[in-house]
Amino acid sequence: MKKLGLFVGALLICSQSYGATLDQLIVQLEQNGYSTKYRALEQKQLSIDNKKIERIDRDGIDLKGSGKFTDDMNGERTSGLVSATYDFLKYEGEYDEEYNGENKQLFGVEKNLKDILYGDRKYNRSLFTIDEVTRLNFEDGRMEGETLSLIDTYKTLMDTRLELKLKKGLLPSLEADAVKLEKGFNTGQSSRLDYQYSKMRLKNLNNDIDQLKLDLVQIEKTFETVFNLKVYSEIKYTKLEKLYADDIDNIGDRSLENIDLAMDKVEENKKYSTYDTKWPDLNAGTFYDVKNDGWLVRLSIDKTLFEYDNTTATYEVEKERLEMEKQRLEKSLENQKNEYFNRYNFLVKEIANLKLQEEVDEMTYKIYKLNYEQGNETYINYIEKYEDYVINSIELEKKENELTAFIYEMQYRR
Repeated sequence: MKKLGLFVGALLICSQSYGATLDQLIVQLEQNGYSTKYRALEQKQLSIDNKKIERIDRDGIDLKGSGKFTDDMNGERTSGLVSATYDFLKYEGEYDEEYNGENKQLFGVEKNLKDILYGDRKYNRSLFTIDEVTRLNFEDGRMEGETLSLIDTYKTLMDTRLELKLKKGLLPSLEADAVKLEKGFNTGQSSRLDYQYSKMRLKNLNNDIDQLKLDLVQIEKTFETVFNLKVYSEIKYTKLEKLYADDIDNIGDRSLENIDLAMDKVEENKKYSTYDTKWPDLNAGTFYDVKNDGWLVRLSIDKTLFEYDNTTATYEVEKERLEMEKQRLEKSLENQKNEYFNRYNFLVKEIANLKLQEEVDEMTYKIYKLNYEQGNETYINYIEKYEDYVINSIELEKKENELTAFIYEMQYRR
């Protein structure tokens, strides 16, 4: 993602009262936007999850206990068992009144030797490392979507301001024309049609200006309500004209990384499944016997023989599926990048054509204006040609804004 660094961040703070460029608003969005807050919450949750994984086998002391009271022909008697385990440390106690109330107390260590080489802690740590990047990638994708939406909204803002500015610029001349044609109509020097047309155009223009002002207020509110940003009246808009290969080279990197992470996770699961199936649970322990004042060694083994490892086989199929999905995505991204360049070239050609059209419209309306002033052309025809020129000028500016927004989108899309 395009970064402007701490310098621009500081510049943004200093320049907020005078306005903000699109680059500065994006920096502000990355600092204060809702997606940034969501990412911070996800990092907080990841920290909590990490602590839980680090405490596997050490997350508290496991206590177990049972008791029994018997009353039969042999009389009343009680017995009980209790054990406490913390990681590999273990205590076992037993009391049975039937055997003269002799107590059994064992203090020692016990561990599944299988866990020493590749235990649950190591396995879950590996999975968490993969999931951590995947979850943060999701949040980065959310931030990217918000940034692209900001770019589009900013383009709409600039288009609206542009149209409002140009139409406000038309107002004085149309007002003067209306006054002139009204006097001409009253003195018989102008036609009623030209006079009524000038009144209609003036009214329509004022209606357009009023609506554009309302649209502008709504768009500026969108920056606050949707993006948690404040847009100031003075806004600078730096136009971009050139799309470079570097701008799109990294598009799709996040999706490809997510597939790689998914394959890493499958590989880790396969590794753990193979290890868990191949090797038996071998619990070994040594304890001090308090009652007998001596040491004992205990060993137990648990293994299912000749078991078909369908889990590992399933993971192998899943990895093949992900590899095929990655190949498909790579080809799709290559095609998408070509489409982006085609879109860029199309916009560049459209802008070039609109510039030529603007020159033609300007010459045409000037000719009609001259003929109108000489009395050889109607006011309606002259104004229609002038409006064609203004409409094309607005379209040209909007298309240049569209190109700028498109290039920004390519720079921030991943």
